[in-house]
Amino acid sequence: MTRGRLRDECEMSVHAESVREVRSRRRSRAMPDPDARSWWLHADHPLPLGLRRPEDGPMRVVAATECTLLAGFRDPVQIAANLDRLGVHGLTDVISVLRRPDRGEALLYALGLLFATGRTAQISLARRAAVAAAQCGDEPVLRRMVELARHHGDDPGLLLSVFLHEQRLAPGDVLQIGAGMVHGLLSGRGLHVARTRGAAITVGLSLEPIATGAVLQRLDARVGPARLVPGVGQDALRRYPAEDGVSLAQVAAGRGELTLGPSAAAAALDQDGWVEVDGQRWPVLAHGLRTDLPAGQAWIGTPGRMVLFCDAGPTD
Repeated sequence: MTRGRLRDECEMSVHAESVREVRSRRRSRAMPDPDARSWWLHADHPLPLGLRRPEDGPMRVVAATECTLLAGFRDPVQIAANLDRLGVHGLTDVISVLRRPDRGEALLYALGLLFATGRTAQISLARRAAVAAAQCGDEPVLRRMVELARHHGDDPGLLLSVFLHEQRLAPGDVLQIGAGMVHGLLSGRGLHVARTRGAAITVGLSLEPIATGAVLQRLDARVGPARLVPGVGQDALRRYPAEDGVSLAQVAAGRGELTLGPSAAAAALDQDGWVEVDGQRWPVLAHGLRTDLPAGQAWIGTPGRMVLFCDAGPTD
């Protein structure tokens, strides 16, 4: 083997290795940390629909901007009326099941019918439903399906979107996503806070196949939208009831004083702020991941909005 050929092969080997390393780093950056207690999601197009696993507990979404989400099941009778209007072959049994008197059972059976078919059949049904929805322009739920089809034209999640409530959040609103609830961020940017991020099960608006068995086993089939959590307080500080061992507070355009428990952290929703504990001040940068803080008495200042969370105490 000549030196030139050996050099070329070595360079090719090094290049291949560097490409693998780059791809590995990209994958590692993209992989969410299941143990994280807070994480940001930003949707400039509809993000995948996910199922919050019961073992991961509930979570809260704090809107940093105006947000639109899908969360919680609509009344099965209303869903059936929307699907019936599409007039698409392949939905007859689903529509019939949705009209059963037991609403939870109706939802489970209907979703089982939608997801039990093969991927090819699901794609075909989604495409035909999107075409039919475009001809029903006066129905808001079906108009939403048409909008989603611009990004996910042949995804089974298009039909699942008809099952879900649409909820709009103003900056600073706090939305409770219960364990076992299907949800997805359609637009906007929000901070998610929970005891643990866990591993949501994808149920649509993605390239991943739907794990039907895992979904139906963990699904909370109760009817109703996700719940807005009211804050309590005065001036700039608002406190929220502790949930699943996590306390949450928000400071808006001003200053506040708060006792932080263990595993405390702060995140700025829109503008830089600061937190001072025991005479030491920590900057909290806008659009940063989060700033970890010690337990103790904290003084907070921000011209915008800041969220603080920590382990809940016995009196929370």
